Amino acid sequence: MYDKKEKTMKKITSTTMKMTVVICAIFSLIVAANAGYVTTTQHNVKKTPQINASTVFYANITFHVYEGEGCGCVPLRGVPLNATGRDTDHYTSGVTDDEGNCILQLEFDKTYRVSVQEKDHESVLFDFMVIDDQTFSFHLKVIEESSHGLSLIQTMLHKIEFVKRLIK
Repeated sequence: MYDKKEKTMKKITSTTMKMTVVICAIFSLIVAANAGYVTTTQHNVKKTPQINASTVFYANITFHVYEGEGCGCVPLRGVPLNATGRDTDHYTSGVTDDEGNCILQLEFDKTYRVSVQEKDHESVLFDFMVIDDQTFSFHLKVIEESSHGLSLIQTMLHKIEFVKRLIK
């Protein structure tokens, strides 16, 4: 009887040991598989091309600058245009060609202030947001001959007097 109990105990111990070895082997395989998966995933991430967060995209913004209005307008050649970013450090400038055209490359989704200044013409200061390739036309007005040499305040007073006379 003692022999039977010992044999049963040895069988149970042997079975328990085998199960423990199998469970440890399975656990080791799972750990090794996870380690290999993580290593492969990290390796693939390193080789996957990433878009650089600092990549900047530009749009072609076309400006047409004319003198006069309607059908009688004339393209202005050599007019300087300056574009200063309001929410970016980007700045660029250009000059109109013989047809009064100037193309500036400006960053998408940014706001710019454009200034157009030509001698003997009223200047333009224009803010806009770049959403795509865009075209803008400016018709510059010639400054009246009588206002040359007058200060801004004098010019304003002159215009107020002119409006008063029109009202009477």
